[in-house]
Amino acid sequence: MKLFKTFFLFSSLLLFFLLSLGEIHTAYAQPRGGPPTFSLGTGAVFSTTPYLGADTETIAIPMLMFSGEHFFIRGTGAGLHIYQDEQFSLDLLGKYRFNAYEAGDSPDLVGIKDREGTVEAGLGIDWRFKQAVISGKVFTDLLDKHGGQEINLRIKKPFRWRMLFLAPYLGASLRSDAFSTYYYGVDATEAIAGRAKYELDWTTNWQAGLVLRIGLNQNIMLNTLVGLEILDQEVEDSPIIEQGNQFFAMFGLAYGF
Repeated sequence: MKLFKTFFLFSSLLLFFLLSLGEIHTAYAQPRGGPPTFSLGTGAVFSTTPYLGADTETIAIPMLMFSGEHFFIRGTGAGLHIYQDEQFSLDLLGKYRFNAYEAGDSPDLVGIKDREGTVEAGLGIDWRFKQAVISGKVFTDLLDKHGGQEINLRIKKPFRWRMLFLAPYLGASLRSDAFSTYYYGVDATEAIAGRAKYELDWTTNWQAGLVLRIGLNQNIMLNTLVGLEILDQEVEDSPIIEQGNQFFAMFGLAYGF
């Protein structure tokens, strides 16, 4: 755990250094008010899991991106611009959250039920500065699977050079007691000897990562995302959680029209 906290501190210092480079101009993926863009492709997501005895996960995903004047699609999420200008935007958001655990994934968690995926909706804001982009998003569960909320805060520094786009980021996710208990807790029906009932309060989880897009030609784009999440100590102390961090990576190819 100390190694990952050191990595997170190093990432924070690195981003602070990047933000101080005022002479390096920020570039954005899509100019405001520009023509609609559309890309379609496929990719794979690799993710370690914090659950006790569970294996790492690899899933194939479609890669769909659309950016219009008012409406946009980004992978498994979509949104509608309520207000936008060159420096600020307010969006209505929706997204699908994948299931976190399926019963039977781990021989050490016999009796633990599915932690199902759900559809969430919320609001998002973005402030765009020369040095960085600061964003905040709040989501709530529409299908009453976890029945909670999540608040995401993020700062990123985008760079663009020719056909390369690079954006290191730091972030935090605040998750409600209902959300945290559903995904990381143990309810009364799951409790057994050696695995007591476990409920959580609001938790704060930290992220650091890097977005990289490389244009292989005028139409084909290589998309990469790598990141690390450090889970709240209350999550790490859960009897069904084995480690307090989660690594994830996404790789994909998309064709732009």
